[in-house]
Amino acid sequence: MNRFYTLLLLTFSAFTSVTAQKVDIEIKIDNYMNDTLIVGNYYADRQLVKDTLIRKSNKKSFRLEADSLFESGVYIAITIPDHQFSQFIIPADDQEFEIKMDYTDLSELQSSGSDENKLFYDYLRYLNKRRPENIRLQKELMDADSLGMDVAKINEQIDVLDLEILEYQEKLVTDQPTTITAALIAANFQVDIPKITEGTPAEIQAKRFRYYRKHYFDNVNFNFPAIIRTPFLHDRIEYYMQKLNAPLPDSTIIAIDYILSKFTDNEEALKFYTSYFLNQYAQMKMVGQDAIYVHIVDKYYANGKAPWVKAETLAKIVDNANKLKPLLIGNKIPDVTTYEKDGTAIKIRDIEADYTVLVFWAPNCGHCKKAMPHVVKFNDEYVAKGIKTVSICTKGGEKFKGCWDSLEDKDMLRLHNTGDEFIRFQRKMFITKTPKIIVLDKNKEIIIKDIPADKLSEVIDEIIRLEDAEKEIIEE
Repeated sequence: MNRFYTLLLLTFSAFTSVTAQKVDIEIKIDNYMNDTLIVGNYYADRQLVKDTLIRKSNKKSFRLEADSLFESGVYIAITIPDHQFSQFIIPADDQEFEIKMDYTDLSELQSSGSDENKLFYDYLRYLNKRRPENIRLQKELMDADSLGMDVAKINEQIDVLDLEILEYQEKLVTDQPTTITAALIAANFQVDIPKITEGTPAEIQAKRFRYYRKHYFDNVNFNFPAIIRTPFLHDRIEYYMQKLNAPLPDSTIIAIDYILSKFTDNEEALKFYTSYFLNQYAQMKMVGQDAIYVHIVDKYYANGKAPWVKAETLAKIVDNANKLKPLLIGNKIPDVTTYEKDGTAIKIRDIEADYTVLVFWAPNCGHCKKAMPHVVKFNDEYVAKGIKTVSICTKGGEKFKGCWDSLEDKDMLRLHNTGDEFIRFQRKMFITKTPKIIVLDKNKEIIIKDIPADKLSEVIDEIIRLEDAEKEIIEE
């Protein structure tokens, strides 16, 4: 991998001990005529406005001031109205310094009074200095075939350039181990995968992948107080979640626990990412991902590991998770009873069938009306295969009569229709939206749920195919 483009993006943050008592940062921007400058900072996946600076008419610079220290991290000066920006570091130990730049080229930055920013800008200048050489070599590589150039030689020169940049970085990290810039560079070192020779090509590739995933965060210090205020942390976490783990609930749960376990001494970041994952999976619509939400609540919220949440809010979160638990995929359907129109009791767990399809619906539900023709067609085609479809009306009390009155209107008369005037099943199942389709196996365990009615046949066929394939493997 060409290190130049990756390393040029290292405009990140850092964190040291607090000694300064106030903020006094002068920002000079040559050739910038506007009297307003916005100062913000990175915060996980967002950028937050810290202050809006107004330049006085008799001054040539902007001044960022405060009586108490800012949180350390990567900050940005944003010009108006074009929203160009330059980055600078506010360290924890010295927040009185000067930043100078030119509006015509905001990449050229200088700092005085801040060793951290000077080191950082020197490093970026080094990368910019090597950039023309990198561009030249990349162009030669692209044109090598048409120009008859030696590709191996060009690649060798690229490797030399990459090595020189790496050696520069390693020396900086070794010579300045406690600086912000050193911490940022180290955090972005590539994983050095050892040579693996044993196994088939597929096995070797799998071993390389597992090694890379295991060591992906080796050089990231999750307990730096300012790591939450860097532009790289969230992208790294998202890449790990999306690219290095299978998109399955069990794998996602393991990945979330692994990431949160890294914040052993960083309550601010732990708080953010615990809440971030909770909210993310509370809103996910993919089948089965409610199990991820329930896991987060059980492990972190219900067990007192989220002390920042108010008691009233916490109670609602835990209650919501508890309502989801009975219908998680893999669980046995709750022991509930529903009733036919004549009062005949139907215990869901006692239905004898290889597969049972439960369809929860409501008379006044427009989506139910659209879904029912698909459900009826499915029932007509699959009832002979031993698959039973049971409709359960979710209305009770005064509205219970509508459960039966609307069957003909929705062409549901051929279904096994049930309901409960007292909707007692809701005490255990908490059906909050309709239509809701749940597929059970012969043991009445939930195989899948929340599938569209028009996909029911397709899903059942796939379930049967997979089960038949599993039986063949066992028989062999």
